[in-house]
Amino acid sequence: MSSAPGGEEEVRRLLAAYQQYQAQAEGIVQQLNLTQLTAEGLERALVAVEALNTAEVGQEILVPIGSGSFIHGSLASKEKVVLNVGAGVSIEKTATEAKEILKVRKAEVLEGSKKLNEILAKIDQEMQKIQAIMQQFEESAHQHQHGPGSEGVV
Repeated sequence: MSSAPGGEEEVRRLLAAYQQYQAQAEGIVQQLNLTQLTAEGLERALVAVEALNTAEVGQEILVPIGSGSFIHGSLASKEKVVLNVGAGVSIEKTATEAKEILKVRKAEVLEGSKKLNEILAKIDQEMQKIQAIMQQFEESAHQHQHGPGSEGVV
């Protein structure tokens, strides 16, 4: 590998860049997983709010308490929905307003997911470029080791 001046240094630089891209890609994949969970949660919330159209006040319902667990409850109002707006703050909105807010949030999450996928694709392209260059270094080193005149020597 050190047959070309600076070749070994170039290989080290490329390996470091590759490892950095790999770490970035792993972080983005984690973010994508979170955006997927968020989008799924928003979709469940939208379905629940839309189900209010056919529900009746006083109707017995299952209320999610987390981790796939529920408690029995009665629907007190189908006109008001309490939405989390972040930092532990919630606001009360009409069902129609809540649907619109949830749709906008879901669209924003999906747009963020799309951008993350684009960044991940660019990182993948850069990693492929580095792999191709490293392959060339390997082939060049192999040719220098087994260069012309080295065959058939006894």
